[in-house]
Amino acid sequence: MSKLKRVVVGLPEETLATIDTLVSGTKICRSELIREACYFYIEERRRQTLREKMKAGYQEMAELNRLLAEEFACDFYLNYDESTSGWRKA
Repeated sequence: MSKLKRVVVGLPEETLATIDTLVSGTKICRSELIREACYFYIEERRRQTLREKMKAGYQEMAELNRLLAEEFACDFYLNYDESTSGWRKA
């Protein structure tokens, strides 16, 4: 683990009481619980950012796929000869 820095954070009494309840009967202290909570929060934010980027990417690809499908449909329509029920020679 990297070198630890000490910070002072103000917490509501209820939050501190909840933290104390969580650490009572365990082998971890308040500081460790708060470090873990910060780590989990940071990781969740990273995952959320990744999900948002993936969603945007999928939406962009959906638009590209739609345009390609429309282009293919136009080519399909233009190269099909209904009178012979077959394909025109290119």
